Amino acid sequence: MNKEIIVLGELHQDLYYESELYDKLVEKITTKLLNFIHHNPDDFNSKIAHKIITQAFGEIPKKIEDKCYIKRGGNGNNSAEYLSRLEIPTKLIAIIGRDSEWMISELLENGINTDYIFQKDVPTPISTIIKSKITTKIHIASNFKEKMNFEGMDIPKEAFENAKIIFTTPISSVSKLVFEMGESFGLITAFNIEEQKIHSLEQLSNIIEETKDIFFLNLNDAKLILKVNLDLDKIDEIFRQFAKVRVYTAGEKGSYLFTDHFHISQPSINIKKVVDLTGAGDTYAAGFLSKIYELINDKDHFQKSATTERKEEFKSILKESMKFGTIASSYKITNQVAPSKGELEEYVKQLEKSEINE
Repeated sequence: MNKEIIVLGELHQDLYYESELYDKLVEKITTKLLNFIHHNPDDFNSKIAHKIITQAFGEIPKKIEDKCYIKRGGNGNNSAEYLSRLEIPTKLIAIIGRDSEWMISELLENGINTDYIFQKDVPTPISTIIKSKITTKIHIASNFKEKMNFEGMDIPKEAFENAKIIFTTPISSVSKLVFEMGESFGLITAFNIEEQKIHSLEQLSNIIEETKDIFFLNLNDAKLILKVNLDLDKIDEIFRQFAKVRVYTAGEKGSYLFTDHFHISQPSINIKKVVDLTGAGDTYAAGFLSKIYELINDKDHFQKSATTERKEEFKSILKESMKFGTIASSYKITNQVAPSKGELEEYVKQLEKSEINE
């Protein structure tokens, strides 16, 4: 039986709207502002602008008809699905509330191990996602999410058997104890840092008390957490205490990886049309970890590879992992869905063909 990647993270419901609300609102505000400035160029000020924008919002219909879907959501759910689609044996450890059994059925259909999804007798969190042509906004039910924790849950050691990697996304105080349990069983540790959950360096230090193996962090989130705009080298000096391998993603600028012995940069893929940026970071991490799973045998192999003596071998593995994460993320934002292994292989062929033609 192949060893699994354990994904530790949120599983909840998404109320997903396809809407023209934001598009129409931007158009309405722009029109009102331009009309006022055209007829009253000397009277325009911040007070007037506030009034015009408020009026535009007020003119939006009270009831808005849009297409709506109820879907599985949460970083844990998304990452588990992306890994499973890449044919990586995946186990999801999460907490759900009432009336959520349908999500477990869907996860099983996707080949995800759900043996350690625990249920509480509380409402399942619902996030509302509004997607328009210009933006996607997610309204998070934080009051419900607070109850989705592992307090009172007995996590048996069997949950960590036959696993190679434990990945928590995003890292938070809720996942700390279970994450550390996975580490105590000799698993490679990886985690995602998001400013939504981590508001300060002190908060992160209280959760990650010892250096782990891998982390993923968007550069914009890094600056928000630090509350100062620093260059990448200085950012890594501060965050290096938390992991041996530090991966910083930067959207169209690509991604950057640091270890204590070397650093690597990976350019982004030139994309003609971005459909939806949502999930790009989760897909990148899934692609990256799928290569770590494939190329690293176990925790001992990871630790030995991270030494100076095996620097070039380790660098080669990490380069391949970054490239695969970049390709997976590129597919996601251009096709709006995460790729299967076969779809990604075909996508790579298309990219290579495109490079030759250019």
